[in-house]
Amino acid sequence: MRRALFAISSLGLGHATRSLVLIREYLRRDYAITVISAGNALAFLRLELAGEPAVELRELPDYPPLERGSGWRMYGYLAIDLVRTWRVIRREHRQLRAYAADYDFIFSDGRYGFHSRWTPSFILSHQIAFLPPKGLRDASWLTEHVNVAALRRFDCLFIPDFPYPRANLAGNLAHSHNLHRCAHRFVGLISSYPHLALPQDVDYLFVISGYLLEHKDGCVRALLHQAAALPGKKVFILGSAAADASVYAEFRRDDLEIHAVASGALRQELFARARCVIARAGYTTIMDLVEHDKRAVLIPTPNQTEQEYLAHHLGSLGHFVCREQDDVDLPQALEQCRRAEQFSPPWRTAHSLVRLTEGIEPFLHRNFISVIVPAHNEEKEIAATLRALLAQRYPPERMEIIVVENGSSDATAQIAAALAAAPGSAGRIRLLYSARGVSRAKNAGLAAVAAHSEWIVFCDADTRLGRHFLHHLNTWLNRHGDEGLGVGTTAVRPHAEGRLYARAWFAFYDLIHRVTRTSYSIQIARAPVARGVRFDERLNFAEDLAFIHECRRYGRFFFLPTDQVSTSTRRFAARGYLRQGLRWLLEALLPLRYKLDRAYDVVR
Repeated sequence: MRRALFAISSLGLGHATRSLVLIREYLRRDYAITVISAGNALAFLRLELAGEPAVELRELPDYPPLERGSGWRMYGYLAIDLVRTWRVIRREHRQLRAYAADYDFIFSDGRYGFHSRWTPSFILSHQIAFLPPKGLRDASWLTEHVNVAALRRFDCLFIPDFPYPRANLAGNLAHSHNLHRCAHRFVGLISSYPHLALPQDVDYLFVISGYLLEHKDGCVRALLHQAAALPGKKVFILGSAAADASVYAEFRRDDLEIHAVASGALRQELFARARCVIARAGYTTIMDLVEHDKRAVLIPTPNQTEQEYLAHHLGSLGHFVCREQDDVDLPQALEQCRRAEQFSPPWRTAHSLVRLTEGIEPFLHRNFISVIVPAHNEEKEIAATLRALLAQRYPPERMEIIVVENGSSDATAQIAAALAAAPGSAGRIRLLYSARGVSRAKNAGLAAVAAHSEWIVFCDADTRLGRHFLHHLNTWLNRHGDEGLGVGTTAVRPHAEGRLYARAWFAFYDLIHRVTRTSYSIQIARAPVARGVRFDERLNFAEDLAFIHECRRYGRFFFLPTDQVSTSTRRFAARGYLRQGLRWLLEALLPLRYKLDRAYDVVR
């Protein structure tokens, strides 16, 4: 089953509500979903995704709330909280490394540590430019550069806004001079509220979201006092699963309802029934308002620079009415709200979801990969090598395993045949035979690969591929597919992991292969290139060097720095690392005419 990881910030409920749209889309596509979040956002998602067997919810501490406090204390808290945030980002990224390859992709909404070298990683954010508090406004260029550097670690930044100069919602927050430095895609607004054909019998819907609780109670009470004097039906949503609505019991009346949080059908119903919305001006709430053509009064959280900018930006354009929390005259604001010119979005959530998934899908392409294993007298190694290939976390229908036995005098063929016929392999291994010689064996495998094969891996019979190898390779190829790759190799570790001496030598060999564009024990080539070049059957050693040299005429050489490939140290045990290295160097430097038809000293 395909799997996706969603990491969602709890600094504001909007991260959870807008990510919910994409979570439900990939549940519909039969993905198993793991959601990592914390606090109020996690509580909300538990309610929304209750009863979904394909969803696993995990709690992981989030970043501290920024811009808390007031006066000089706000700057002190900001310095402390930025250091704490940096530490949390590093910790969550370290933890991710252990399980990132178990997922087909990672989607982050506001959590910067959830990116992986080996799994496609995406982030959703409208805030490319950060607005520091007024006393630090001159340092905004620095915060913007730091933020863009962090966003560049993801395969793509999805921006929930429109790319047009006048028809956009986030203004300078999303339309930054530095945006060209990272891969990005404007996807449009995202709202988790479906369109419901219900009578609009709620005159005023108050949505009091936000994570800075120190400003919240005073805002709620002030609005409740004024709402009591308004005609018609009023509904308050406090926006916190942990909130105690009974604290405001004195304000309850027949025409005034108070909910701690509205989730599921109730949340959708109340929003559809509302004639006018009075809200804390979080960006997700703004997208919900635009999606459903709702008129609104925006009341930003004091000192929260993003909300203050959005409210004043959209208020200055006349799309909404903006009021400060300490200066809300509801009757006057509502009268202005009726005359506001509403924002007309170029497209809505349904098309935004298409743009989102279209941006993700190219990174999820599963290349068809053929693995060719030439085997000569490998009865001690072949079983472990084939079991490792069968254990790959990669769709079986997008790979094939071809073993080419060439002149063995031991039980290599019988062991491979038994594994190919075993119930667990389900016909995934094909056993072929060729005349003796590694080049002949590789060419026999090449002749048998599937016509639709995209990449071919030539793997020595004593080389093990870890269970995530094909996943690592596929991610690398998708990320670098536009670079004209033709042939390459990988980092290789010794089987004897515990030996520091062996690991040091192998690290040195990796460096040499990377610099000289050569290989040892494994080669990877684009299928059309490999079929056209083939191996020189007159070569019994250094055939991989000649093959790579010719392939480089038709595509770039690449080096995959994975930790999923290991091989036997038997050659080095028999001859010594220095002696074997010098021998390889001599064989590499020999003119081709001195290599032809020479026997290779096999070590078993």
